[in-house]
Amino acid sequence: MSHCDAPMRVPIFGVTAPQPWAWSLQVRNAPVLNLHRAPPRDVMGAYIAVCAAAEYVPELKGWIASPSGPGVSAPPADELSTCAVVAVARVAAVSLWPDSERQSRWYVGPAGVWLEDVVALPEPVSCEPGPADTLWEVPAQVLARVRLAFGSLVGEDQARWEAYEALAARSGGRAPASLKDRVLRKCACRRAMTPCRTCRVWRCTAPECPPHTCATGVSP
Repeated sequence: MSHCDAPMRVPIFGVTAPQPWAWSLQVRNAPVLNLHRAPPRDVMGAYIAVCAAAEYVPELKGWIASPSGPGVSAPPADELSTCAVVAVARVAAVSLWPDSERQSRWYVGPAGVWLEDVVALPEPVSCEPGPADTLWEVPAQVLARVRLAFGSLVGEDQARWEAYEALAARSGGRAPASLKDRVLRKCACRRAMTPCRTCRVWRCTAPECPPHTCATGVSP
């Protein structure tokens, strides 16, 4: 189930991640969140509110950018939010080190929560970070703001899909024509057509196609 189908009645757990790891989750670079303790068994299918911790860890930035790490350049500290929920994601799987079927340089264990359908919030929601080693309960006021922002984005996404599907249906099930296709008229034989200089009707000049007829007579 994609985030577009989520009714938001499922639980949302808080999780604390230092920067720039929280940013890596927010922009979908990191597919997994590492915890010291295994999450509850009922976490599958639930949602995670990614809360950026108060600290920015330069060593973590160095590892993320290194060849032995993921090799991704993260923004500097003054460009990233702290003490705020920056994204919401769905829990797709849970791994316990070293027994894991999933492989990623981002996964260092001992527990890994694999995320899908990540939605970056348009504005960070201020939140006091909870324990860094496990999932925690999001305060009610913060949770309400997170649900509102998340629901708004999901609704906009759903509306875009519905508009696209309606447009495709009006186009006979095809994607809307490109600018080139709208400007260039083609005959059934796939040859480009040209307008008649007299009546301005589009005509095909292919020998195998019927000749064009207008008020001035017949033209090839």
